[in-house]
Amino acid sequence: SYPMFVKPANMGSSVGVSKVRDAGQLAAALDFAARFDRKLLVEDAVPNPREIEVSVLGNHAPVASVPGEIVPGNEFYDYNAKYIDDNSDLIIPARLDAASSEQVRAYAVAAFQVLDCEGLARVDFLLDGVSGEFFLNEVNTMPGFTRISMYPKLWEASGVSYPELVDRLVRLALERHAERQENQTTR
Repeated sequence: SYPMFVKPANMGSSVGVSKVRDAGQLAAALDFAARFDRKLLVEDAVPNPREIEVSVLGNHAPVASVPGEIVPGNEFYDYNAKYIDDNSDLIIPARLDAASSEQVRAYAVAAFQVLDCEGLARVDFLLDGVSGEFFLNEVNTMPGFTRISMYPKLWEASGVSYPELVDRLVRLALERHAERQENQTTR
C-alpha cells in the first residue's frame, strides 16, 4: 500500500532511497534505486515514524547502548537530511519511557545475535507513532565512527568514552582472531 519506500538493498546513507506516494511514482523510484544495486527493497511506510537507533558492542555477549532518536529535518532521514541540509536533530537518550527503551535495546541485541554479528553494529528501528510498535529498519554492520557519528555518541551517553570504545573494539577483534585461529583451515 502507499506510501511505501523503495531502496537499494546494499547501500548506506540513504543513497537511492525514495518515498513513493502513489503508483505513478513507483517506476521512477525503482529505476533510481536500481542505479545503486541489483537487489531492491520495497516496503510499507511506518505511520508517523520516529527513528530510534541503538549501538551494539560485543561478540558472544553483546550489549546495547542507550537508544537515540533522529528527528529528520526533511520528510524522512534522507541523504540530504544526513549530510547536506544540517537540519536534523539527534536526541540522546531517545524520548522513550523506560519499558520502551529496554524493549528496543533487547531487540537490537537480538537482531545482532540472529545475524551473527561481531564487534559492532548500529541497529535502527522505526517506532510506529500510532501503535507504538517497533519495526527493525536496518542493521549497520559498519556504522559511521567519527566523533559526530551516532554510534560513538550513543556509547558516550552510555558511559563509554571514545578512547575506551576504540580499545574495547580492538580487544573484541583480537578475541575473534584468536578464536578463528583455533579452527582447522586445511583438510
